[in-house]
Amino acid sequence: MRKSAVALCAVAAVGAVAVVLVPATAPEASRGDTALVSVVVNQGRTVELGPAETRTVTVEVTARDDSGIRAVDPIGLWGPNYAALKMGPMTCTPLDGAGTTSRCRGEATVAATARALFDDQAGSWFVDLRIRARDGDRYVSKNAAGFSLKRTALIDLADAPARATAGEAVTVRARLQRADWDSNTDIPQQGATAYLQFRPAGSSTWTTLAAAVTDGGGALSLNVPVRVPGTFQWYAPGDKWTTSALSAELPLAVDGAAAHPGQ
Repeated sequence: MRKSAVALCAVAAVGAVAVVLVPATAPEASRGDTALVSVVVNQGRTVELGPAETRTVTVEVTARDDSGIRAVDPIGLWGPNYAALKMGPMTCTPLDGAGTTSRCRGEATVAATARALFDDQAGSWFVDLRIRARDGDRYVSKNAAGFSLKRTALIDLADAPARATAGEAVTVRARLQRADWDSNTDIPQQGATAYLQFRPAGSSTWTTLAAAVTDGGGALSLNVPVRVPGTFQWYAPGDKWTTSALSAELPLAVDGAAAHPGQ
């Protein structure tokens, strides 16, 4: 099962049912002068995971206490729809001569093929941790930091004529796909917007020519006039759940182009 359930214990008697209630416990709280300085997941970058990839995610926690840091434990990485990553042991290293500030580092493995990660679990994740000091103080946070775990995107099958005549319209095509963690493959993305960009020869600047929306097979197609030689590419912006994508570059030679090109 992907979702957790809470079990209620009951004792049955003749003609009646008695429910055994467990007293609620107060959540663990911070105490003393233990402080969280920073949390860095995956070196501050989005975790991007393809349809059949396995990645190691680093977590670095910097903390301080007058007596020094004993450990960061437990620590958890939690995501949408009951998603969780299991952390390995955290190793702490003092950062100053007094030993009051330490950086603790650990790793988690995220795998698309382990049937423990699903498409609806991409998005915003958070770090849950407890920092323990040598004098018994502690710092506790259920949401110490956030990070993004996203499905990768791919623009393939990019195609355009290699040569055209100035003033002629050419058709530029491609296909947009996104990683599907449920089926462990890339699947066409329907109804997504991508942008056709052009960089004139000798320039380093890309200009967006037009936008296109993918069809049911993820296909993109635009018919655009050309006046100067240069290079096309497709760009699809990411969102909360998926990464952005760029196609391969498509060079274009133009016969009869002006001596001083301008697209």
